[in-house]
Amino acid sequence: MKENKKTKKSLVTKSKLLQAVEKVLTEKGFTELKVMPICEASDVDKKLIYFHFGDLKGLHTKFILSRDFWQPKKEIPEELTSEVLIDYFTAIYEDNLQKQLLIWELNNLNETLKGVASKREELENQMIDKFIKQQDLPADVRPLLALLVGGFNYLSLRSAEKGDEFCGIDMHKTSDRDRIINTMKMLIDGVK
Repeated sequence: MKENKKTKKSLVTKSKLLQAVEKVLTEKGFTELKVMPICEASDVDKKLIYFHFGDLKGLHTKFILSRDFWQPKKEIPEELTSEVLIDYFTAIYEDNLQKQLLIWELNNLNETLKGVASKREELENQMIDKFIKQQDLPADVRPLLALLVGGFNYLSLRSAEKGDEFCGIDMHKTSDRDRIINTMKMLIDGVK
C-alpha cells in the first residue's frame, strides 16, 4: 500500500515538473528553462528534478519526447492541396508552444531537439513529395515551398517575439494573415 502512495506521489511530481517546463517555455521562452523558474512554476523542490530526471537536461529531454509536437493536429488528407500549407501556417501562428520550441531549436540544438527536427523534416519531405506529385507541380518547386514554409515560420516567430510588422504585414491582423494565405495560393497556382 505504501509503495502505491510513493509511486503516485512520484508521478504527480514528475507531471508538475513537466507542466512547469511547458509553462515557463510558453510564458518566458527557452532562455528561462532553468532550475529555479521551473521549480517556482511547479512548486517543487529543485532536488526532485535531479532525483526524477538526473539533471535539468534530462527534464528537458523528457518534456520534448513526451509530446508529438510536430505531428499534424488532424489527419493528413489523401489529396494534398494548398490547404495543407494553410493549416501549417495557421498552426504555427496560433500555437505559442510550437513557436517557442522552434525558437529553442534555432538557438540551442541539443541532441533531442536535433532528433525532433530530423523527424519533422522527414515528415515534411514526404508530404512535399506527395504534394508535388498530386498537384502535378514541376519537380523544381521545392525552393518555392521552402521559401513559403520558411516565411511562415519567420513571420510567426517574429510576431511572437517582436510583435511588430514585417514588410508592412502585421501578423496580428486577420486581414494581413489572409493576404499571406491568398498570396501563397496564387504562387502555388502560378507554378502549375
